[in-house]
Amino acid sequence: VVLLVPELTFLTGLSDLRKNSRMLKEVMWEMIQSPQQHYQRLTALLRRIRDTPDASQELQRWGLVLDTDIYRTQGHILPAERINLRHRSFLPAEELGWHREVTKEVPITVISINSWLLIYPKRLQHLAKDLLASMRSSCGAMGMQVGQPSVQELRDDRIETYVRAIQSSLGSQDKVQLLLCIISGGRDDVYGAIKKLCCVQSPVPSQVINAQSLMGHPGKIRSVVQKVLLQINCKLGGQLWGVDIPL
Repeated sequence: VVLLVPELTFLTGLSDLRKNSRMLKEVMWEMIQSPQQHYQRLTALLRRIRDTPDASQELQRWGLVLDTDIYRTQGHILPAERINLRHRSFLPAEELGWHREVTKEVPITVISINSWLLIYPKRLQHLAKDLLASMRSSCGAMGMQVGQPSVQELRDDRIETYVRAIQSSLGSQDKVQLLLCIISGGRDDVYGAIKKLCCVQSPVPSQVINAQSLMGHPGKIRSVVQKVLLQINCKLGGQLWGVDIPL
């Protein structure tokens, strides 16, 4: 039995929590706190220490005194930076996100996808069809062009099947810009094998999509596809946005 001191340990991963959505949500709520929430929790802790006799006596025994409030100092607030796209620039909203703008405007540099491979298991062919249709409908607003891919439909989703299909497809074509694979949910082993093959053995930009992310209402799927297109543009050498911060 290994006994760990709680005060000297901290959580390093959530691999076992991903199947428990309720617990994962609670953990994320604890981790993602606003500055005001952090302040309230710290001051609440100080009050608990002050109002708990055992804690107060322990501090006195050590000759320590805790203030009733956390230390305050005047911070320097930097001006907001403008986000530059190809045809316009804008200031980000309060939540400091600009996903909506970059999916409706043309990025600084756009790479068209002309020669690419689409690989998926046969049982996911409906998702592959929906993915391709969504990519075609979303790419225009971003100034991207998505050509017809070379499609490879697999009989199963075993690692060996993916590897053989990728090696065969890459060997039979001269220039491949991108390999896009759809895998079943939770198949980290397949993901790792594809990335190893595409990064080490047969270098080619690759995008692996979890089938679960393509399930749900159309608005959610469209958002996923938009983010995938942005990732692909970057992987192919495109530039999404820039700022004017001088070197």
